[in-house]
Amino acid sequence: MKFIGAVLIFCLLFLTVLSPGCVSPPQKGTSEVSNVSESSGVAITPEIFEASSLMFVTEDYPPFNYVENGTIQGIAVDLLRGVAKEMGDVNSPDNIMVVPWSKAWATTLERNNTVLFATVRLPEREELFKWAGPLGSERKVIFARQGTSPEITGPDDLAGYLIGVVRDDAAYGELLALGVGKEQLIEMGNVPALISLIQDGEIDFWCYGDLAGRYFAEKETGDPDYFEIVYTLDTHDLYFAFNRNTPDSVVQAFQEALDTLRYQPDEAGVIEYQRIAYQYIGVSCLSHPPVTADQVKGLVNFTAEAMEKDAPGTLARINSGEHPFWDRDNRALYVFVYDTNVTIIAEADNPRLIGVNMVGKTDIAGTPFRDLIINKALAEGTGWVDYIWMIPEENGIYQKSAYFRLVKGNNDNRYIVVSGMYIPCKQD
Repeated sequence: MKFIGAVLIFCLLFLTVLSPGCVSPPQKGTSEVSNVSESSGVAITPEIFEASSLMFVTEDYPPFNYVENGTIQGIAVDLLRGVAKEMGDVNSPDNIMVVPWSKAWATTLERNNTVLFATVRLPEREELFKWAGPLGSERKVIFARQGTSPEITGPDDLAGYLIGVVRDDAAYGELLALGVGKEQLIEMGNVPALISLIQDGEIDFWCYGDLAGRYFAEKETGDPDYFEIVYTLDTHDLYFAFNRNTPDSVVQAFQEALDTLRYQPDEAGVIEYQRIAYQYIGVSCLSHPPVTADQVKGLVNFTAEAMEKDAPGTLARINSGEHPFWDRDNRALYVFVYDTNVTIIAEADNPRLIGVNMVGKTDIAGTPFRDLIINKALAEGTGWVDYIWMIPEENGIYQKSAYFRLVKGNNDNRYIVVSGMYIPCKQD
């Protein structure tokens, strides 16, 4: 096994904090930390945690990490548990402290061997932590009450409005970078407080993550669409942030295990990240997919023609991720190649899949789309097959369609060249 020393160190650290049970979130309005094990009924105080070698801290930020019915769950939490198992730990890290974000942030900066999740990795934060990820992505958006907001077409239109943000959340810095004045930003300790302010007319907007904001809107008002999105900020990756004094070997081992969960198919052909996203988010569509059908067909045809001239060289270029086989300007556009036995022999964006036989392996919904691609290619030469897949730079899983073409290389071998596009949402 790779990095045996790193794994042993990591597992030793994990064992000091692992115990079965659930966690209880702190009461609103307090920064006190609590974590109660149902199996023992013993409250684990910050002093007891101080004796631990590794500690995980987070906030209520669905669907990544949140408390429901007394249990901590979410995409990031399940990935964390998966990392522990991937590294040979039979337990799972259920001793996770759920606190207000500002408390989690300060604790990670001050306490050795502490891990904060899930948080945005920004240039101004780079030297504050050691990083493992990404575990997903998020986009910050600006919410307003339905039907009460003027049209916001750019940052200049935000002038003069009061905007609520969670204290120490990345939204604060992002808004400042857009030119929003500090005097316009109202910081509160949690999202329910922001919702109360906008309902009372004390602020005009509030800024938070899209998915998490909708979750809290439903929780506080009963309607996930109670607020409308009037402006969208940039999309950023989310990471596990380690205290700077955490050993590099621990962070490196954590990163490798996380990469396996995000990119390595299991025996059924499904990536564990897809299982987790499917559970919490379900299947989505994209209003404006990053790739068009014409782009997909163009890339497949370009690759097929290259294979006819130089199959070995083209396969090598694909596997090295060269442009245009993995588009440098649009990372959602890439090509992959099967042989007639449904083995992946070239994959531009995920080299872990090269050499893997995919016969009988399915997507998360049980569709053996790879078998369908090869069978249709051998029978018809070219066409489309629909399935469900993830976007590496986005959250969740999406409806996708693959265009394929059967080609005979200059070495007389037959190949199936494939590229895919995400299916756009149906317009009303």
